[in-house]
Amino acid sequence: MRTLRVIIVDDEIIMCEALKREVEKYSFIEVVGLYHDGDDALQAIEQLKPNIVFLDIRMPGLNGLEVAAKIDKQENPPVVVFVSAYDDYALKGYGVNALDYILKPFDSSDIERIMHKIHRLRLLETSEITTKDTHSKSQSEFRPQKYCAYHDDIMEIISSDAIKLFFVENGHVFVLTAEDKQYSMKQTLQEIEQQVDTRQFFRCHRNYIVNVDYIKQISPWFNRGYLLTLKDKEGTEVPVSRNNVKKLKQYIYF
Repeated sequence: MRTLRVIIVDDEIIMCEALKREVEKYSFIEVVGLYHDGDDALQAIEQLKPNIVFLDIRMPGLNGLEVAAKIDKQENPPVVVFVSAYDDYALKGYGVNALDYILKPFDSSDIERIMHKIHRLRLLETSEITTKDTHSKSQSEFRPQKYCAYHDDIMEIISSDAIKLFFVENGHVFVLTAEDKQYSMKQTLQEIEQQVDTRQFFRCHRNYIVNVDYIKQISPWFNRGYLLTLKDKEGTEVPVSRNNVKKLKQYIYF
């Protein structure tokens, strides 16, 4: 199994060390450098050619957004994960092709979420993991990142990362968000399945499409299927039909 080379960039030495300890818990990760300002980080990225860069946003010299914009122009740029105490930068972060965003103070669950995404990309991509590979798509491969849902006459715009589940109930299609809010959809589940990013969403049952990042537990279920428990207060349960068990193992190794 190929090791992924990681550089961590943060002007707080303690934060760098803490993040290093967390990511090195994963066997496929090798941290090859810790840096504390944007200029040194940019030079190291050009020399060491890492696969992944954990990048603070506010730093001396070049800030994280400036560093990300520069390395994004490289032929094979690394995947970028922003780390910051300032959530107002999140939207700008995604504007320069970040894989994800960690808000300080982070914990193990934040790192686990990132590693699940990285691990899934390693399984699904046959070439080197790069921002170019995972984000630059031809027009025919384009997938929407936001969806329009409805509450009465109000149209809500929901980002794909904030969606836990699409499901059918009583013949109507609904979406369940990370905030446990439920909205109706105009499309059929079949139409939604054709639009979602299949690296993130899994059609586990004829009535359900689940965001795999929100799966907390798996347990045996009726007729050799499985039951997924989601990360929410209600412990929402989603069935995986027997015919989809093999496909589930493409997302979660068990």
